[in-house]
Amino acid sequence: MEKVKQIPGALMDWIIKTLNSGVNPEAIVDAMIRKGYDPRLSYTTLFRIIGNKPIDTPGVQAPYEYEQPEIAKKGSILRTKEREIKVLSKVEKPFILHLDHFLSDEECERLIELSRSRLKPSTVLDPKTGEEKPATGRTSKGMSFYLRENEFIKDIETRISELTEFPVENGEGLQVLNYGIGEEYKSHFDYFPPSKVDPEKGGQRVGTFLIYLNDVLAGGETVFPKAGISIVPKRGSAVYFQYGNSKGEVDRMSLHSSIPVSEGEKWVATKWIRQGNIYTSTR
Repeated sequence: MEKVKQIPGALMDWIIKTLNSGVNPEAIVDAMIRKGYDPRLSYTTLFRIIGNKPIDTPGVQAPYEYEQPEIAKKGSILRTKEREIKVLSKVEKPFILHLDHFLSDEECERLIELSRSRLKPSTVLDPKTGEEKPATGRTSKGMSFYLRENEFIKDIETRISELTEFPVENGEGLQVLNYGIGEEYKSHFDYFPPSKVDPEKGGQRVGTFLIYLNDVLAGGETVFPKAGISIVPKRGSAVYFQYGNSKGEVDRMSLHSSIPVSEGEKWVATKWIRQGNIYTSTR
């Protein structure tokens, strides 16, 4: 279907009315794209409308204030107690850091094997109840390790903490995901809706550390559509993106997806990082 390249006045009025009703801006963009409007035009139109509205307009978030993450202050070679990790690329807005050789080939294979028998259809965390539920638009299988479940998992968690300078206890359990052919995770944010954040359970998610555990034959890229960034999975490499600041704001530019795998399979490990300590006790 040919993409529509112009926004009619009636649609502009609908966008403004829908924003004022409190609908999430990304839901509006998704609806426009499904109707055949060009994705870039849809995003820029919405940004222009939001930019001309007062900050307290219902449904519209104040501009996100970027703060330099601690990991960004360490240069192009990051050092942990165990190894040196090279920075392949960096984007400032949204903050995205692409790292090489975060895990060795042997570590990747071990993580896959430890998780393989525990895989179940992927779920998401319901911010209202704190319970896991089936994930819309996420057609993968996954499992989660307990914090410090064993020495191997503890070593990975410690390495992530050394790089990001967030305490291990601020991280959710390391999750491993497996995508088969045609499986994907549609565009989404990793942070919770700000109104649903529970300070007693670690608060808002502020960053994601994503590790690629295998080379994907085709497809499976991690795409940040608002930034025009696409990252091809490479075994042992990692992506860290931060979308929360000290004021509790969240960065809508961090919208991302995992596009469908078209050949082979995809294995990734994910560590979501919160503002505060998630656990009342540790293992």
